[in-house]
Amino acid sequence: MYLALLVFLQVPEPGVLGSQLPLHRNRRIAPAVAAVRAAAPRMDGILDDPGWVTAHPVTEFRRDVPSDGLPATEGSEIRVLYDDHNLYVGARLFHRDRAGVSRRLSRRDSFSVFNDVFFVLLDSYHDHSTAFVFGVTPAGERRDAIQSGDGATLDASWDPVWEARTRVDSLGWTVEMRIPFSQVRFPNVPEQVWGVQFRRDIRAAGEAVDWSWSPRTESGSTSKYGHLLGLSRIPQPRRIEAVPYIGGQWRFTEGADPSNPFDDGSVYQTTAGLDLKYGLTSNLTLDATINPDFGQVEADPAVVNLTAFETFFEERRPFFVERADLFRFRSSGAQNFFYSRRIGRAPSLSAEGAAPYTDQPGATTILGAAKVTGRTSSGWSVGLLETVAAKERAELARPGEALPAVGVEPLSNYAVARVRREYTGGSSFVGGILTAVNRRLDEPEFGLLRSAAYSGGVDFQHRFRGNAFELEGSLGGSWIRGSESAMLAAQAAPARYYQRPDQDYVSLDSNATNLGGTAGNLIFRKAGGDWRYGVSGSYTSPGFEVNDIGFQTEADRIRFSGSLERLWLTPGRLFRSFSSQVFLSQWYNFGGTNLNREVNAVAQGSFLNLWSVFAEAGGNFQSRDDRVTRGGPLGVRPAAAYVALGAASDSRKSLRGELTAWYSWSEVGGWGWALDPRITFRPQGAFDLTLQMSWRRNQADAFYVTQAPDPAAAATFGGRYVFGSLGQQSLNTTLRLNWVLSPNLSLQWYAQPLLATGDYNGFKALERPSAYRFQTYGENASTLDFDPETLQYTADADGDGPAVPIRFGNPDFRIRSLRSNVVLRWEYRPGSTLFLVWNHNRGSQIFDPSWGGLDDLWGLRTDPQQNILQIKLNYYLNR
Repeated sequence: MYLALLVFLQVPEPGVLGSQLPLHRNRRIAPAVAAVRAAAPRMDGILDDPGWVTAHPVTEFRRDVPSDGLPATEGSEIRVLYDDHNLYVGARLFHRDRAGVSRRLSRRDSFSVFNDVFFVLLDSYHDHSTAFVFGVTPAGERRDAIQSGDGATLDASWDPVWEARTRVDSLGWTVEMRIPFSQVRFPNVPEQVWGVQFRRDIRAAGEAVDWSWSPRTESGSTSKYGHLLGLSRIPQPRRIEAVPYIGGQWRFTEGADPSNPFDDGSVYQTTAGLDLKYGLTSNLTLDATINPDFGQVEADPAVVNLTAFETFFEERRPFFVERADLFRFRSSGAQNFFYSRRIGRAPSLSAEGAAPYTDQPGATTILGAAKVTGRTSSGWSVGLLETVAAKERAELARPGEALPAVGVEPLSNYAVARVRREYTGGSSFVGGILTAVNRRLDEPEFGLLRSAAYSGGVDFQHRFRGNAFELEGSLGGSWIRGSESAMLAAQAAPARYYQRPDQDYVSLDSNATNLGGTAGNLIFRKAGGDWRYGVSGSYTSPGFEVNDIGFQTEADRIRFSGSLERLWLTPGRLFRSFSSQVFLSQWYNFGGTNLNREVNAVAQGSFLNLWSVFAEAGGNFQSRDDRVTRGGPLGVRPAAAYVALGAASDSRKSLRGELTAWYSWSEVGGWGWALDPRITFRPQGAFDLTLQMSWRRNQADAFYVTQAPDPAAAATFGGRYVFGSLGQQSLNTTLRLNWVLSPNLSLQWYAQPLLATGDYNGFKALERPSAYRFQTYGENASTLDFDPETLQYTADADGDGPAVPIRFGNPDFRIRSLRSNVVLRWEYRPGSTLFLVWNHNRGSQIFDPSWGGLDDLWGLRTDPQQNILQIKLNYYLNR
């Protein structure tokens, strides 16, 4: 245990590094390395240039994983040079078994692949929070990213233009890196002091080792870096980069109507645009794009969503992903103030069915976008985004006649401003965010949309006592404006349901033209040491709404939670590391209704042979549910519990397997289970294949179907709320193939076949609020009839009595789909890329809920298909 108390101290060489080195905020003396000004070395991976001889190497590396703090099993020598334009890093990475050096080649930024990697991490701002990451494997695969929040987040979408060369020899392997100063940000001062970390992943030993080591029981990462000294009088780079592109797309749709004037099954279009990057100052960068093209981005996975809320999809578009960490702001776990996929999304309105033929845009055109990111001279981290999305219209026609187009999305402006300032060496920060959406509602159809939406907030974090304790929080507000109909829709939206009849603290206002609310949270945690714990509280007022530019699925919530965690990081007889956690949470709405009380526990460990396991269990007590009737009275959330187990084999092996299984059950007879296997085949070389499956079955005793007014339903406030027993089954398979022909040429294939069924029966209506009691249709005096011609059910609560019959469509479903894309990416010169893309989609949906299994999978071959072929060529220009 004494190893956790070791302090790594490297004494600077007299006359080289100087005597005054900045201290880390935990008072540990920072190790230092001096960069030597020299002529540019040849980039060949051989450390024989004269400059490398003059540079003093750093050699002391300690283990981060495993055996926290012990010396690395393999030696390393790192040297640093520079000239007016570039930073050069040379590394001699010893390996006693030459055959053990990995030759595995993966696609760029394969951070999830455990391989031999050498990393250089530069805190060139010297803010102890942000780092530029440059890594390379023996096969030449580059890994680059921006790390922010003192190591909390990693943005791997950042693809700077830099160079690395490697060699494998009898002593191990060597690295030469050339990092242009134009690709990082640093203060405009004569003498530079940067934070720096050298890290090495040693695949054969299963180790990760650091030069500037700190115990894993301490929180933070960037704040523990050493110092890079000796950088003197570096000319400020101009940092002007332009990437124009041209592209073409061909879309072929099987079964299309040949008389459709908009799409007879074969559509071709061309496009062109420009991405621009300009250094406003030494620390601030302007990124701008005109008519951005996102054709090479992987398609979203197919999902079956039976809830009242939309599905959250990750952002993959390069312009919005890069430096997304600067715009991140959460008032609680349920809200994102900024969700970039709102920009360029599918139009808000639909013209489908308005005419025999419609040309409905699949996405809103982004006319232009610009963002400023970086850090001001006074220490403020800044993220500013401005985007203009085009007005979209749907073209309409009938055979032989064009009809007037209708608006489906107004001209819109999206703006986000995020600032943040670190204090006390990066251990504390304060920040703020402002967002704005303005729409030009110049068409009658746009009356249902909001004309404006604004939000803002402040957040902070303070770490103290050697970063072992953290206090963080936020407070934000929102305000939306629009017509009476738009505000009525906002009040009745699933996030808030102001129309609920058995509550008295909010009410529908049919004359309202605006809506506002607030949200906030406060968290205290012990984030360092072997024992960790935390408590938190958050709230979201009923009127809070950020979905115009953010992502939010709920309002009217008050949450409390607590956690306790124990870590064992020193390897023992069985485990390399082990941890266990317990979580408690409690939810209320603003009416004081108990909505959820649950407890969860999880334990996970890594064995000495690098296999890993986890076990989890938890459950919730019976409580009320103010969303289950979707705007109706309170329902009941039955008590339920679950268990889950998982295991994964050694990630260093060519064949790796993972398996997760869980089972859940409820007090009313509901149940569910899932099996999630994953197999990855990654031999030495340039090929890897991943097969991931998710097989799920579940039975819900009462799942919402529909509702209708009925004056005879006095117990439920004049409405019938219909539920049904729902049996679901799904098989979701994802295949990924990566074939990396060279570090600059790769072929990627992604395919996702999905099978899903839903079988509804036992339709019933809620008998009274706040109770789990139902009247089953077809029993006693009630009736339930089905018309096979119209596929409609008719449910009557009392046969010939005064109750109003309810009619609803058959909710059963069987879905099968296939989404696939193939991407050939060739970086034919640094920063310039050619993309060839093939997207393939097919599928069908019917009302027969029987499970077809492999027959359905085979049946996909006969379903209608759509193929999209794309080509995009961009060219990198800089000066």
